[in-house]
Amino acid sequence: MRSIELNVVSRHSDESPRRLRKAGSLPGVLYGAGGNSLCVKVDSHEFSKSGLASHGAHLIKLRSAEAVLDQGMALIQSIQGHPVSGKPIHVDFLRVDLNKPVTAHIALNYVGKAAGLVLGGVLQPMRRELEVRSLPTTLPEQIDVDVTALGIHDVIHVADLVLPAGVEAIYAENFTLVSVLPPTVEEVVDPTEAEAKAAPAEASGQN
Repeated sequence: MRSIELNVVSRHSDESPRRLRKAGSLPGVLYGAGGNSLCVKVDSHEFSKSGLASHGAHLIKLRSAEAVLDQGMALIQSIQGHPVSGKPIHVDFLRVDLNKPVTAHIALNYVGKAAGLVLGGVLQPMRRELEVRSLPTTLPEQIDVDVTALGIHDVIHVADLVLPAGVEAIYAENFTLVSVLPPTVEEVVDPTEAEAKAAPAEASGQN
């Protein structure tokens, strides 16, 4: 996984998040890896342009004039979005040690055209991301899942995945990631049958 550089500045915990956002900053916190929790802020435009708001894990190299922040490595733990616009309004950064495994949710990318689609089947993804454990430097940005061979009623379970070396999927049961559903057949009503069923009803209504 490549690292994305991001400029970070510490902030006072009593600073108004609304004022920060109006000034073009995105408030957040940084914690983990044995360090103290720190209130931070980043430039909203830079954060958006970096692609860090997209799904999947991203290893972040922190840049700052402050020694306590500069050169630190982090992952995004969570992003709080605006209830209407969806724009990020707060971000939690998880400080990581590059020599210690971490858990992260990685986006699943379904690739290929399933064979069952030619017969009218419908591809049904059941999961959009997968929790994995590995060293921060070996975390994939996404996991490709090839669905080409799937016929109608076929499925891919989490145990079927071939993950990169050093990456382990975390799960308690062998759940389904994706399947191909049979085509939906609409019931075709014969007009003569419909008229025959309607006739007695109309006759009884006249009595």
